[in-house]
Amino acid sequence: MNRKTEKFIYELEKEIDEIWVNEPEDIYALKKGYLPSGAGIYGQYYSVLVMLGGEMRALGIHIFADLLALSQDSEFDLKHLQIMAKRMLKIDVGVISYFGLARYGRYLSRYHELIDDMESKEDFARATKSMFTYTNRYQMWLHQIFPWGVSQFFKQQTPETYREISENLERNHPKDDLFKKM
Repeated sequence: MNRKTEKFIYELEKEIDEIWVNEPEDIYALKKGYLPSGAGIYGQYYSVLVMLGGEMRALGIHIFADLLALSQDSEFDLKHLQIMAKRMLKIDVGVISYFGLARYGRYLSRYHELIDDMESKEDFARATKSMFTYTNRYQMWLHQIFPWGVSQFFKQQTPETYREISENLERNHPKDDLFKKM
């Protein structure tokens, strides 16, 4: 294993231990509504939380999990893995820090830069496994701070409710063809 990869994994493992039970400071800042980049619209950060939750789930459940699984597949060589990883992470590397996860974003960027320097599938698998663990730990912290209570304002509706809505719209706008098609 080259020195760069070894150093990255060592530092990332220390970082994983640090945030295992201690909330990362960027999650804390986000929870308090502080976004140095100004991300979000209309002076709110709820949309940022929604976006980050989705991105982190995709990274943890799909991207890093898939890269890790593919690193164990004999049909994929290191070059294939490097190409896929660079492509799969391209967008996230650019947006994660902007949307408030600066600490996580630094490690994601370092991993992304390190991909081309990895010398074996084993190096790739070890670094990817650490990123997989780190990402999922971060995702768990995001899940904990998400304002789940907001969901009470998005009650599911029944087919009967939709019929009632359609009838009311048709009654109030009888000449509007749009409502007749409902």
